[in-house]
Amino acid sequence: MKIRIISMLTAIFLFAPIYLFAESTLMNKYSDSKLIQIMKDEGYSAVKSLKKGVVRIKIEGRTYLLFNKSDGDLQAYYAIGDVKLSYEDINQWNKNKRLSRAYLDSDKDPVLESDLLSNGGLNEKHITEFFRIFKISVKDFRKFVLEHDKS
Repeated sequence: MKIRIISMLTAIFLFAPIYLFAESTLMNKYSDSKLIQIMKDEGYSAVKSLKKGVVRIKIEGRTYLLFNKSDGDLQAYYAIGDVKLSYEDINQWNKNKRLSRAYLDSDKDPVLESDLLSNGGLNEKHITEFFRIFKISVKDFRKFVLEHDKS
């Protein structure tokens, strides 16, 4: 009986702090300045605020935007200029890919976007993983766009 009580108390002391720490780090919303700091801490050096709610991240000459929505959601955005794609090409991308969506903007430039919803809370790891996955999607999208370019 004594061993069982000690085992239970040990489990409580070992796992309760982890659970409490994980729960306490969830945020409903991050400020632009905090997002910039998170991205810089992740190793991205060319990060700056363009205006309230818009953070620009430059990586290897490419510009990514991170929109910080008023409800705490984040939206990653990437556009490619000087190429020509059809709506059918964009539909093909959307049909075969997950975790992002593509469209042709008002200038007919291909755009890739992805959303990170803040429902249930976010932490820094959610944000950095979201952006890491978005960068992979952008790499695949660029390849797709260049293969389907009709200009």
